[in-house]
Amino acid sequence: MGSEVGAPRRVLLVKTSSMGDVVHALPVVADLHAAFAGVTVDWLVEEAYAPLVRAHPGVDRVIELALRRWRRSPCAAATRQQWRAMLAQLRGARYDAVIDLQGLVKSAAVARLARGEHVGLSWASAREPLAALFYTRRMRSSRGRTEAAVPRCRELAAWAMRYTPQGAPRYGLQIDADHPDWVGEGAYAVLLSATAKPRKLWDEAHWIELAAALHARGLRSVFAWGSAAERERAQRLQRAVDARCGAGVACLAPQAFALDAWMRVLRAAALVVGVDTGLLYLGAAVGTPAVAIHAGSSPHSVEFESAAPWRCLGDDGAPPSPAAVLDAVRDVLAAEAR
Repeated sequence: MGSEVGAPRRVLLVKTSSMGDVVHALPVVADLHAAFAGVTVDWLVEEAYAPLVRAHPGVDRVIELALRRWRRSPCAAATRQQWRAMLAQLRGARYDAVIDLQGLVKSAAVARLARGEHVGLSWASAREPLAALFYTRRMRSSRGRTEAAVPRCRELAAWAMRYTPQGAPRYGLQIDADHPDWVGEGAYAVLLSATAKPRKLWDEAHWIELAAALHARGLRSVFAWGSAAERERAQRLQRAVDARCGAGVACLAPQAFALDAWMRVLRAAALVVGVDTGLLYLGAAVGTPAVAIHAGSSPHSVEFESAAPWRCLGDDGAPPSPAAVLDAVRDVLAAEAR
């Protein structure tokens, strides 16, 4: 479908959080622009993930929501002022469609404040069934509520706007690579060993074996972290790798970086290997070769595809072996070199 009479002029996408979920929804932007020449796409997102959406040139206005922060002081003057400013932005345009890709009551309720037709998943398909009460049009999906996040987002938007998505998902992020001084010279791999859900963790001995193998290939291992507990784990791994392979073989991110900084670090990396976490999908979305390790979650919940070399291993309760991960690393690095 192109720019014929009656084609939509402005669409609001609602995907507020979390990092991985926002990445999974990004292909909808490219789909809309491919289907409708000249369409304007706005996006409502939590402030923490706004830099990610702003990195997509196909998004016009990024409307920041701060529900997580506002809940801590709902009656404060600053909260009321920021809420009014957000509301003015949200209601500043009339949309041909307001598409809630989140499927939660909170996202549907806030989206309802925007002006336009409200579209989301049906009672039987939404992650929170009550969210369907806020929509004027509802799509029933053949997929389960927690299945296939990427194709599910594309399917909903296509149904809402009456087009057919074409080709593999395109994430569309434009990020400048920034080789950080604290890594030192030479190529590096970002290892994402941490996650908020313990069942998703991969055995620490496996990470040490992986880092040693990467060292043999000339790659320095960078262990990322975002909380005090994750920093402790990353330090433990870095020390173990250095004890096995020599000082300086691995390094630790010096701080919990903001999202825009991590995007540049991931873009400059030669490789990303990680458990099922948002930074892993972000690394792949910016175009870096990546290997996903599933230990306590199913890859079918996302069905992620990447234009860059990508391998996905393991399943819920069936983590991959270090040998399998090393084989996948060789595959994606070889594919990138071709």
